[in-house]
Amino acid sequence: MAYASGIEAFVDKVNATLPPDFYTYPVERQRALYDSLAAALPIPVPDGVTWRDATAEHDGREVRLRIYEPARREGDGVVFYVRGGGFVIGSLTSHHSLVAEIAHRTGLVTIALDFGMAPENPFPGPVEDCYAGLSAVLADPSRFGLSVDPAKAVVAGESSGANMAVILSMMARDRGTPALAGQALISPVLDFTRWRHGGEDAPLLSGGEMEFYTACYCPEPERAADPYVSPLLEGKFHELPPAYVVGCELDSLRVDAEKYVELLRAEGTPAKYVMEAGMVHAPVRARGMSEPAADMVRRFCAAAAALAGGEGESRG
Repeated sequence: MAYASGIEAFVDKVNATLPPDFYTYPVERQRALYDSLAAALPIPVPDGVTWRDATAEHDGREVRLRIYEPARREGDGVVFYVRGGGFVIGSLTSHHSLVAEIAHRTGLVTIALDFGMAPENPFPGPVEDCYAGLSAVLADPSRFGLSVDPAKAVVAGESSGANMAVILSMMARDRGTPALAGQALISPVLDFTRWRHGGEDAPLLSGGEMEFYTACYCPEPERAADPYVSPLLEGKFHELPPAYVVGCELDSLRVDAEKYVELLRAEGTPAKYVMEAGMVHAPVRARGMSEPAADMVRRFCAAAAALAGGEGESRG
């Protein structure tokens, strides 16, 4: 396989912190190791970005948010970011510098949606937590000290976070929430049924890992076929917002990204697909040591800003 510049070194660095079999460790140990990646791959928060934590409540669910504001606003849109981590690992801390960079590069308020993780909080818990946070902010932005336009809300995420971003788009359609303006996705996982018994190994994402996370999120195996888990099985892709979707050449989930774009386009929904050559699964953490990965993140931010009706820019 041919890695993009800097990606082979990135893979080696990640494997030194997260051994390929780390998914066999106790869950709390997995979470600690995953959070340690932020220290192993340090990327500073851009100058001028501020953040604060908040609590939101919707339909009896109380959830945490982290709200980021750029030094200079480029519009009144808002980006809601859902982190990856297989629904099992990750935290507001693990993705802190990434979400801050999205706020900086888009010039938009960017909100990290927190959620209770599996296996303690299996499906539908995580995505319902995210929906609660999203809905609370869009219902009354001023309650959170925000001046944003709910009609210019974009959902974004990577890997399992991209899965939940897609589901949030579907929930907004199905539940009568005001329509979202767009969805920006990196390496979305959109069909968990193919991972119930393992599957293809790829750099930084093994079939065993996917099988483990699927079992944690859907302890009842039949739930993996629920459209709110595996949206490629939904069959209804009407009235979803425009999308910018990134697939990575060396990622076993690339087919999910490609299929989703195909299904959106079949419904007449604008959907742009970008295949990142030489990239592994969701390489957002590589942006500090790989210029192609940094370019990917810059283009992703520009696309999110455009979907939100803003302009953004590739800021240094």
